[in-house]
Amino acid sequence: MAGPETELAREVQRLRTEIQQLREIVNALFNAVFEDNEDEEWEGAPDRDDKFHLYN
Repeated sequence: MAGPETELAREVQRLRTEIQQLREIVNALFNAVFEDNEDEEWEGAPDRDDKFHLYN
C-alpha cells in the first residue's frame, strides 16, 4: 500500500495536469473570440437601456 505522501504526490500531479488542460482550453477560447472580432472596432459598453431591468 502506498504511503500518504505518495498518494498526495499523485493527487498534486493529477491536479497540475488538469490545471494545464484548463489553461489550454481558456487560451483556445480567448483566441477564438478575439480572432473573430479582429476586424471590428470596440466602441465601449453599449448604451444603457432604462426600460431593461435585469431583475424583472
